[in-house]
Amino acid sequence: MPRRTRTVPMNDTFSIWTSFTDLMSNAFMIMTLLLLLVIARNSKNNDAQIGTGADEKPTIIELPSAKYEFPSGSAVLPRNLKTDIGQNGIILKEIENNIKQIENSNKKVDVIEVIGHTDGEEVGYLKCSNQNGGNLDTKLEEVATRNRDVSILCPGSNADLGLMRALAVVKELQNVQRQQKSGLFKQLKFRAYSAAQLLLPDDRGFAPPDRSDNPKRRRIEIRFAQLGQYKTIGNKR
Repeated sequence: MPRRTRTVPMNDTFSIWTSFTDLMSNAFMIMTLLLLLVIARNSKNNDAQIGTGADEKPTIIELPSAKYEFPSGSAVLPRNLKTDIGQNGIILKEIENNIKQIENSNKKVDVIEVIGHTDGEEVGYLKCSNQNGGNLDTKLEEVATRNRDVSILCPGSNADLGLMRALAVVKELQNVQRQQKSGLFKQLKFRAYSAAQLLLPDDRGFAPPDRSDNPKRRRIEIRFAQLGQYKTIGNKR
């Protein structure tokens, strides 16, 4: 009896080949998707490790009075504060490290803001250079823009005292900046501000009335900012 030979129709062969290519195509797409997920996950982990996430909060350097204590009613820098701001000082190194981290996150630092905070104890009773009351209205510009020492200033309020101490820190940072030949710190501008007794530590909002001697509220804050573009309301650009 003659052997029969089974012939596979051409349509069936084409159908099998099409199914095979579809399977391989789907498998390739799945592998590609998994690879992309792995890459995205690793990239996210790397951002977290080097601190460059877009939602990372900027660092605020706090100089507490427990470590850097100004003389009562004065803005003369304590010796250890002046040393730590100076070349190779821990404050200067911390500032430079924060600038590098911010620059590495594709952001920019143009300005260092120094903010003086006090407690609520009144300073109006102080006498400076045999005069009563503050003299910032007549002497502040001389200290800020000329080579006059902060010691000539006399506070009439905690707002004055906070500004005097912030300005003293700014002037010392400027002295260090003039000694440097290059680097990110060399390009910075500085601003001195006073928060007086108004703000609690750790950005906990406005402080209630408290006229007691409270060292925990006396501090200097160093913040990092970028210069914005001025826009006057009502003016067309």
